[in-house]
Amino acid sequence: MLRSVSVEMMWRDRPYAERVRAAGAAGFDLVDLWDWRTSDIAGVAAAGRAAGVGVSGFFGNRDHPLCDPAGRRAVLDEIARSLDVAVESGARQLAMFSNAISGGRVVPSPPLPAEVLHGACVEAVAAAADLARGSGVTLVLEHLNTVYLPGYLWGDVPAVVTVAREIADPVVGVAFDVFHQQLCGGRLTDHLVAAAPWLARFDVAGVPGRHEPGTGEVDFRHLRATLDRLGWDGTITFETVPSDGRYESAVAAIDEFFPAAWCRATVEGA
Repeated sequence: MLRSVSVEMMWRDRPYAERVRAAGAAGFDLVDLWDWRTSDIAGVAAAGRAAGVGVSGFFGNRDHPLCDPAGRRAVLDEIARSLDVAVESGARQLAMFSNAISGGRVVPSPPLPAEVLHGACVEAVAAAADLARGSGVTLVLEHLNTVYLPGYLWGDVPAVVTVAREIADPVVGVAFDVFHQQLCGGRLTDHLVAAAPWLARFDVAGVPGRHEPGTGEVDFRHLRATLDRLGWDGTITFETVPSDGRYESAVAAIDEFFPAAWCRATVEGA
């Protein structure tokens, strides 16, 4: 199992390359980004190679939605460009979004029946999987909360699991984001177990506040035990905002709840 950290939320007071070096010094294997076009991807990749830190992933689409059947060509072109950058930078995953996201807001789905929107997503992701095949990059379907992001089509874990199950392609996986799921229905254990066959990434942040584990209402020790029971071996990404403003505190909490030694033991025991 590998530990990744979002350098969009940690070490924000320094350039991206320095954030990568800080992640390596803190013992992380990988870093996660948002939009590769605004995050100095070349500097991140170079700093990562020097520090022995890989790129976990970044957005595959943001400007164009998967759910609009009329926009199929545009979203596939956007994903193809992101795939090229992923291969060049060594990124392992691309995040797939049902809707376009602009200025931190969700662009509403077109006014079509739910089954048409779902079908458009399935067809677009299946076509994107054909583009990604053989690249070493996994397409990861991202559910988001509709509390702060109203209008997003994939509003919980079952929504992305349904799409992944229908496509049934090893190039396509799902994220399980604790923060987003807790805000939109909870039942974290049940949904984690149901998502396990397609689980490509487990995202950690507390509720409320999106802070480090050990703050808020989520029992991360129980979720870690659930991952142990499932025998899952993937990437854990920490999308955490330090609760006290100190990056050292967030790293210490991550090390307490999801230590590097536990990740290594999981890999060795697999």
